[in-house]
Amino acid sequence: MSDCRPTPLTVPLPDGRVLGLTRYGSPAHRAVVFHHGFGSSGLELPADAALLARLQLQILAPDRPGVGQSSVYRPLTFPSFADDVVAMLDALGIDCPVGVMGWSVGGVHALALAARHPARVAAGQLLSTCLPLGERAAYRHLSPLWKLLRWGQIGFPWLNRTTFLWLSRQWQRHPDRTIDWFIRLMRPAEKQATARHRALLRDAAVQGFAHQGRGVYDDAQAWCRPPGFRIEDVRCPVCLWHGQADGVWAPGNIPYLAGRLGGAPLHLLPGQGHMLYLENWAAILEEMAGLL
Repeated sequence: MSDCRPTPLTVPLPDGRVLGLTRYGSPAHRAVVFHHGFGSSGLELPADAALLARLQLQILAPDRPGVGQSSVYRPLTFPSFADDVVAMLDALGIDCPVGVMGWSVGGVHALALAARHPARVAAGQLLSTCLPLGERAAYRHLSPLWKLLRWGQIGFPWLNRTTFLWLSRQWQRHPDRTIDWFIRLMRPAEKQATARHRALLRDAAVQGFAHQGRGVYDDAQAWCRPPGFRIEDVRCPVCLWHGQADGVWAPGNIPYLAGRLGGAPLHLLPGQGHMLYLENWAAILEEMAGLL
């Protein structure tokens, strides 16, 4: 079925910018918005057309500003991108409440959408999610490493901008060499999963670092500033998935986040790392279909 192949799309936004996205599955099916991870893009999803058809789901994976075909937007915030996603849904003629997923920092974007536009979100899933680094309450629960990384992003923005520009050039010119370099730096659980999905994650990162890495930098800045929404304003049912061996965002503060979401169900998977969504995609989608 040709309409179930991943389809790149662009939609105009009210301020004249363009939002790029990838649609997985048939537009006739129930919609789920997927927020990609940091330094990645909407291409990071398995193209399992048969699974989506069986569950009667379509996945809409928008690229954040400065990623892929999406226009750069330097004042990016969690609320501004939530508004962009609602404009995307309006442009696509989707007015029913949707499911929302987010992987890694995409989980914070998923929370922002659910909190800011509760009437548009029916259910959510947070996959290896992070906390908003710039929220005072959450900051107390960050590891020393993440507190240090936030300090560096806020205190030395020019250094981070230069780093992301350099990484953008590496991804554009030497994508295979660059992903192999990242794999060598990973912890065991992430290394194994990334090696199994190497081409998928490589191509997603190439688009993630488009526009000379501008979108990655702006996403990092938004992540480090006050989030502009309250986690407690999320009213829809939310489920969390996290690996006990996550080498990027250790699971120690995830029960704290689940508590702020009213005691949301939490799947803590032994031996699994940050890329667990790729290893459990069918189970995750089946749960979302049940929530909708």
